[in-house]
Amino acid sequence: MNKEELARRIKTLKELISKEPSPSFLILNPINLFYFTGAFFRGALLISDEGLKVFIKRPANVLPNLSGVQVIQLKSLKDLLSHLNKVKVYVDLNFLPFSEAQRLLKVLSGYEVLDGSGFIWEVRCIKSEFEVSCLKRASRMLSEAIREWLPLLKPGMQEIVASALLEEKLRMKGHPGYTRSTLGFELTFGYLISGSEGLYATPFYTGEGGRGVEGFPGGASFKEIKEGEAVLFDFSGFSQGYYVDQSRMASFGKVKRARDFYRASLQVLKTLEEKVRPGMLAEEVWYIAVSVVEKFGLREYFMHHGEPMKFVGHGVGLQIDEPPALAEGQKTPLRAGMVLAIEPKFHVPELGVVGLEDTFYLTPKGLKRITTFSREWIFLKSS
Repeated sequence: MNKEELARRIKTLKELISKEPSPSFLILNPINLFYFTGAFFRGALLISDEGLKVFIKRPANVLPNLSGVQVIQLKSLKDLLSHLNKVKVYVDLNFLPFSEAQRLLKVLSGYEVLDGSGFIWEVRCIKSEFEVSCLKRASRMLSEAIREWLPLLKPGMQEIVASALLEEKLRMKGHPGYTRSTLGFELTFGYLISGSEGLYATPFYTGEGGRGVEGFPGGASFKEIKEGEAVLFDFSGFSQGYYVDQSRMASFGKVKRARDFYRASLQVLKTLEEKVRPGMLAEEVWYIAVSVVEKFGLREYFMHHGEPMKFVGHGVGLQIDEPPALAEGQKTPLRAGMVLAIEPKFHVPELGVVGLEDTFYLTPKGLKRITTFSREWIFLKSS
């Protein structure tokens, strides 16, 4: 990650908090530290009108990719006190585990500590040209892996074997094998589910579930993939820390009843591509999607993962489920530069989950697809 990109991020954050007299911002969450310094470490970044200070606890030899930064070894949180010259300090509290936040607040008991997590998200939600280039590379990785993987699938193959074959392709192209989440959502590369398996609900708000394996929620199981079953694969692509999110459908032979649901999902995406603009509220995306689904007469099946879920998408970036949530009641105004994953899916008894998902970049003129693999239903060869 180049120094100019990191400097832009810090400058943007400083501008957001500049209304406060002599503001200071203390960042401790590892993902946020990576975002602002280009390095993974345990420690802290202090941003103030006196400059930048990086406090490193572990590993001791890490060097942040920042210009004009003072690097200080951190043995204890108390070491921060001599560097906090202001009474008021922002901290990314909402990103921290409760126990860590409590320890920090105890150390900073003499200060007015404010949660600056909202400012962090304001910066992270707007992607730069550099970030979009990472997302495009992540999409290419995913597309290349899928093209190499599809010919390997055979009827009777277990879901978990089919999933592992795609995971292998992705891993060999540089995917870390883990998809980061903001809310503790446990996910490896993604989900592959067939038939009614996808109707098994998980504890998380996702577009699909899956039986999974014992002790892990959702995803592929040891079930065999049969001819005439809908197969949904929802996987992430990865590049330089950034994820894209994409779902596609496949089957061995035709799938009864799937056509109308698939057409509706495709039409939702096309309609949103035409209508979503900066300035709209996040919840408006949900309402537009519902209006399309109602024209198909399929409302009762739409986003019904265990129970009705009134959302159709989410932000994407360093984590797979970033703000904003494209859901009922979400009043966040959409802004140019946001990256959004939109996943209109239908949960149909006996049929399973049918739908698509793409990752988009919101430009001043509207949505632009980042995930570009064909949206056509994939008919797999049986032999």
